[in-house]
Amino acid sequence: MEAAESLFVEQGFSAVKLSELARSADVTKSLIHHHFGSKEQLWEAVKNRAFERYYTGQMAMLEGAGEPDAMLLRNSVEAYFHFLRDNPGVVRLFAWTHLEGDSHCGELDNQLVGAGAEWVRQAQMRGLLRKDINPTHVIALFVMTCTQWFEAKCHHQHWPGMGSDEAFLEDFLKIFMAGVAPQN
Repeated sequence: MEAAESLFVEQGFSAVKLSELARSADVTKSLIHHHFGSKEQLWEAVKNRAFERYYTGQMAMLEGAGEPDAMLLRNSVEAYFHFLRDNPGVVRLFAWTHLEGDSHCGELDNQLVGAGAEWVRQAQMRGLLRKDINPTHVIALFVMTCTQWFEAKCHHQHWPGMGSDEAFLEDFLKIFMAGVAPQN
């Protein structure tokens, strides 16, 4: 798994050959087939393993939150942003997934988005968040913004006046949280 993740992060799924994976892991191709079935199934296992690092903490945050409030949404954004910041290999893995048109979202991804959207819907019903926004779009907006920040950082970090990761996160949270707040 370590060797596969390293190669997939560096080259993407399509460019990596099964023989290269076997050589890098110091195993035979038949052993890879025995444990994973195919290169595609190994790719899925690597993606799931990488995402599980975030999934476990975020699900615990959602499950232990009690009644919905705006602070949990803010904390979720911060947790995802910091996860990506601290795991640049995962950012590259996600980028390769997007670049290669891999539309297979893992079960963990679907579960987490569903749980997050349900939490947003409950907060909307309690009047804590705007009711005129699709709950899944709320989750998608922060996920896409955080992901894009790190995927394109080599480009935008040179823009005049661009601040640090934390300065961007602070400004994004101001805009995002104001945007989801109930309208008077």
